[in-house]
Formats: sequence, structure tokens, C-alpha cells
Amino acid sequence: MKKFSKEGIDGTRAYFEDNFDEIEVTLGDSEFSYFVLPHTLEPNLKNFVFRCTGEPEDGYVFGISDTVPEQFRQYAVAHEYIEFMRIGMGTPDRCMTALEEELKLVPKDIRHDYMRMRRDFFHDLIQYCEAKPEKYTPDDIAEFKGSLRLLEELVQ
Repeated sequence: MKKFSKEGIDGTRAYFEDNFDEIEVTLGDSEFSYFVLPHTLEPNLKNFVFRCTGEPEDGYVFGISDTVPEQFRQYAVAHEYIEFMRIGMGTPDRCMTALEEELKLVPKDIRHDYMRMRRDFFHDLIQYCEAKPEKYTPDDIAEFKGSLRLLEELVQ
């Protein structure tokens, strides 16, 4: 996964603030924000989530595709917040650990539909990343596959 510089994070934030709606979230014991992004920014990945992080002290920028149902958005972004701001980019099994925490936040009445959406997302994400070996390492793809396996077990 790419680690962004503080300058890159700040520049992305400034651009997003000028062009997209920012949503503030308090979820569990986390407070974060994300931008609602047009799907046209990444038309090859349905329901994408955007991450621009580096060192935790340098801040972050998260975004999510406007194709993700509104009631699901904060939970998918919470995954990114947990994975990259709490757990850390270099930690093994960070994606599955973040997924487990994410799913605890999702209300029971929407959890099944949410998990199906996330399962489909991780399935698509793996194919997307495998086609871009210059951007995603085998370790990144293994992280995503672990999360997909967990979701496949849960969505039966």
C-alpha cells in the first residue's frame, strides 16, 4: 500500500474540501470525516473507498463512492480509519482485524445486507488490485483475501 506524505495528504484534503461534501462522523469511540466522491473518479471499482494516509500524525483523507448506500458509508470508512489510523499500515492481518471491528459497529437490522455489499466489494477489490501490481503488493492482496474469506463465511 502506498504511504502518502503530509504534503500529499494536505493537498488531497484541500482539493476535496473545494470539490466534494465532507461528512463528520462519531461512531463508537471514533471521530473521523470522509468525503462523498463521484463514482466517475474510479469507475472500475464499484463501491470504492478512498484512503490517503501516511504517518498517523500527518492526518488523513478518506472518501467513499456515491454509489455506496448512504446508511452503509460510515461503516466502510470506519474500516479504513481503524486499519490505517489505529492499527497501522505495516501490521499483519490489519484488514481482517479492522473488518471485525467494523462489523461490530453495524446495526443488526442492516448487518446482513451490509456484509453482502462488503463481500462483493472485496471480491471486486482483489481483481482490481491484481491487475495493478505496480500499486498493490502480494501482501496487500493477501490482506484483502483474508477479509473476503471472513465475509464469505458470515454471509451464508
